[in-house]
Amino acid sequence: MKRRIVLIAVCALACIAAVAQTAFSPQPQSEQDEAGVASVPGNPGVHYQIRLLPISSFPQLPAEVAAQLSHKGCMIPQTFEAHEPENVITGSFQKRGSADWAALCSIKGVTTLYVFFQSDFSHPIALRSQPDTKWLGIEWSEDYGSAWGISITPQAVMPRSDQADHDGIEDSYVGQSSVVHYFQSGQWTTLDGGQ
Repeated sequence: MKRRIVLIAVCALACIAAVAQTAFSPQPQSEQDEAGVASVPGNPGVHYQIRLLPISSFPQLPAEVAAQLSHKGCMIPQTFEAHEPENVITGSFQKRGSADWAALCSIKGVTTLYVFFQSDFSHPIALRSQPDTKWLGIEWSEDYGSAWGISITPQAVMPRSDQADHDGIEDSYVGQSSVVHYFQSGQWTTLDGGQ
C-alpha cells in the first residue's frame, strides 16, 4: 500500500513538472523564423518571413536587461534589410549621461518596444506594441520581412535639438516614415522623425 502511494505521488509530481515545463518553456537559444501570409497595402495575400534572433545574439546587453527579456520569452525581430543583429540599442534615453537600453521584443506574433533605464533595469517601460505583420517590407527576396526598426537619435540631430540634452529613440517603418520618442520631465513625447 505504501509503495502504491509513493508511486502515485511520484507520477503526480512528474505530471506537474511536465506541465510546468510546457507552460514556462525557456526562451529559444537559436534563430527562429515567423512565416505566413499577410496583407500589405495593394496586396491582400503576400508571403512573409520574419527573422527572430535569441537574446544570446546580443552579448553586449547588461545581464539584468538580458534576464528581463529572456524571462518574458522575447525574440528580437530583424528588418528585411538587416546584415547584422539589430533592434537592440543603447543610449542616454532618460537623461544626459545615462546608459539606457531599448529593444524590440517579439512574443507570439506581437512586438513591443521596451526601454530599460539604467536607474531601474528591473522595470522596463513598454512604449508601444503592434502585430509583427503590421509593418512589412521587401527588398531582393520573394518573401516580405519585418519593416520595424529602432535606432538612436543623438541629441545633436534630434528634432528641436536646441531643446534636447540627451538621446531619443527613432522608431521607423523602414523606407516609409519614422518618429522619435523623447523622454522629458518624467514623460515620453513623440516627435516627427521624417524619412
